Amino acid sequence: MKKAAIALSLGAGLGILLSAGAASADKLKDVTCDQFLAMDESQQDDIVYWMSGIEAAASKKEVGAEDLEVGYDAFGQPIAAVVTACEGDKEASLWTKIKEHF
Repeated sequence: MKKAAIALSLGAGLGILLSAGAASADKLKDVTCDQFLAMDESQQDDIVYWMSGIEAAASKKEVGAEDLEVGYDAFGQPIAAVVTACEGDKEASLWTKIKEHF
């Protein structure tokens, strides 16, 4: 049940990000902090958790579909450092800020 709610939230958040200027899901690294900050605050943490999971999976030599999930171990960690960093540099890549501060 919780995974379904998270998936719906992520879908809505990704839809907002993609309509805000990123061409497709494979272009998530091009999402800017400004686009992220324009999202509803209730979805920002889910996006950070999901992107941190993608980053963790990408660091593996071989990545399977089962690796491309939300970073469940990140749940509950505050994302305030990412938000603050983005507020200070709205043109920066969200991906970079997540890697630096999460």
